[in-house]
Amino acid sequence: MFKSLSRKKAPSSHHRRFSDYYSDWIAAMRTTHLPNLRHHMSNSTPNLLSAHVEIIHLHFKSYYQTLDLAAAADVTQILFPSGHRNALEIPFLWVGDIHPYAFTNLLRSYLLQDESENHVVQDYYYYYRHDDNNHNNNVERFEEKQENGNDDVYEEEEVGESCEFLKKQWPLMNAWKIQPRKLTGRIDQIERGLRLMVPVLMDRVRKAQAGFVRKVGSGDVAAAVAAAEMEEEMVGIVMDANRLRKDVISEIVSMTSVYQAALFLEGLAQFLVGIRDEKLVQEFKRCKVLIK
Repeated sequence: MFKSLSRKKAPSSHHRRFSDYYSDWIAAMRTTHLPNLRHHMSNSTPNLLSAHVEIIHLHFKSYYQTLDLAAAADVTQILFPSGHRNALEIPFLWVGDIHPYAFTNLLRSYLLQDESENHVVQDYYYYYRHDDNNHNNNVERFEEKQENGNDDVYEEEEVGESCEFLKKQWPLMNAWKIQPRKLTGRIDQIERGLRLMVPVLMDRVRKAQAGFVRKVGSGDVAAAVAAAEMEEEMVGIVMDANRLRKDVISEIVSMTSVYQAALFLEGLAQFLVGIRDEKLVQEFKRCKVLIK
């Protein structure tokens, strides 16, 4: 009812529809920002990677700024996002966008991964790169086989390439081993703040809805006027929710190392891109559950 009674603003020729903006924003994430971030995660220095982490972080910031503008223009397009959200995205929405708990849950999931996953890789890496005696023996065997024309030299070359690859990947593979307890403590702090802020915003939503029902039910205010007043309150709620989401992302990026921040933003970006995959959405729509 709120959607049907609220004020409708005619789209300006100078402004794009938010659904069009969101499609372009996701496309830029999928085709440009996410591939660039992944490339520099494996092939760049920490300083250069940090620059690309900030680029994708700014991409998220620009999204929430535009979301605020879209809510101010017509909050119903954010609260009822049928034009730019698919059936898979809808369950994850809270006051117009992804729930901020999704960000901390994603970060916590990295810390909860089984530490044994990298044990074999670590032994392999240290055997070839950190044991000086072993490394010298490998070099001697390589030179001897090279002089004798032994074909096994190519196997040694492959080992060398593998070691070089592991050397580049090492900071990423060990990213979550850096101060995990301290990071867990910071996540707990963020979630304590969310446990305070999220109920406050939901209470404001309930009060706005109750005020609308009371005004319309009493007949003291026209339904259109009551809807307009509730819409104004909902705009403020959406903007505050967006500020909360944006602050959580920024807090995570600032409190993590450059490799941790890169992995977090990569995971978040991949989630947003992946959940819009057409094949996945169509498969979801084909799923049918019989109601007995």
